[in-house]
Amino acid sequence: MLYTVTIYNGGEGTSIHDRYERIADAKIAKERNAIDAFTFTIMPDNPGYSLLQPFTTTVEVVNGKTGAVEFDGRVIKAPASMGADGLVSKAVTCEGVEAYLCDSAQPYLAERQWSGSGGANGLQQFIDYVLARHNERVEEHKRVYRGTVDLVTYATTGGVYKGLQRDSTRDTLQGKLVDVFGGEMRVRRGSDGNLYLDYSEKLGADRETPIELARNMASVTMDEDPTQVITRLYPLGAKLEGSEDRLTVASVNGGRQYIDDATAMARYGIIEGTHTWDDITVASNLLSSGRSWLAENNKYPHSAAVSAYDLSLIDLAPDEFKLLDWYPCRNPLVGLDESLEVIKQTIDVNEPHASTIDLGDSTTQQSTQATAAIASKLQALEKRLGM
Repeated sequence: MLYTVTIYNGGEGTSIHDRYERIADAKIAKERNAIDAFTFTIMPDNPGYSLLQPFTTTVEVVNGKTGAVEFDGRVIKAPASMGADGLVSKAVTCEGVEAYLCDSAQPYLAERQWSGSGGANGLQQFIDYVLARHNERVEEHKRVYRGTVDLVTYATTGGVYKGLQRDSTRDTLQGKLVDVFGGEMRVRRGSDGNLYLDYSEKLGADRETPIELARNMASVTMDEDPTQVITRLYPLGAKLEGSEDRLTVASVNGGRQYIDDATAMARYGIIEGTHTWDDITVASNLLSSGRSWLAENNKYPHSAAVSAYDLSLIDLAPDEFKLLDWYPCRNPLVGLDESLEVIKQTIDVNEPHASTIDLGDSTTQQSTQATAAIASKLQALEKRLGM
């Protein structure tokens, strides 16, 4: 048995999937910057059938081969049904521990500058404040602490300019940080049993296991999106005091409010655009941030979506696939030869060989897809909660 599934109520564990007990249609869905999901069907003869309580029963799925915890979360719903054949079962839906951040609402706080204190930079200070408000509102097992937070908000300072608007903690972190600065965020369980929030430009590792045509590549779709290219950028910073106008780079850029990408302009001509940094209040910081953003934005006017099979599950590859890790992908038939990130992973608990991953690069297109998926999952959760 490759995977084992255990549920917990009040600290008491019950195995519902092992060499003796079985659940059906069990699948784990993971996605970049999204809450993990786990769904399965359980029958009345399973010892856990009557023990599934929404929001209080926790669930753990362990990979018996590697010892890794593939899912860590809670039951959301487990409605019973009877089919036309007379068989009774429950369809169980679970969500990962990151969903605990949906259980608290942040208080209102006027926008202010977070410049850092006590060894923490401004970004870390803001995250500490948000997590402290979450932790004082929820039960002990839902508390989340700052883990690895090393994303650079812009080139010359770690400060951020943020306020709070009574949104859920997760909406706050997503909207105030990921949607503004990009990067990758996750909640993980540490070796001490506590939950930690990581936020970085890149959380995954570079792997050597290749994904190749006629080996483990299931499909690949290449796309070009030159519409995202901006050759003349107008960087905009925080709003000026008492005005709806915003800080520009004119004072540190020879009177010009824009910066050009000469290489892209030679190829595509003049294409103007803007990008706003609500947190930047110093023109020199805005200029350096604008230059970095423009270079990154124009770097990948293409994207690649790849699906692959995890051959390590059947001992045909040394490395297992992991969400957010990067793998060299090669398919000469479509001109693909670059490293791509695992942005989505589906683990089939019953049939591990059917598990798949989706890979893509960190283009605007991929980021938009991830944000849309997150919004969809949050809307579904709000509907379940009657919010």
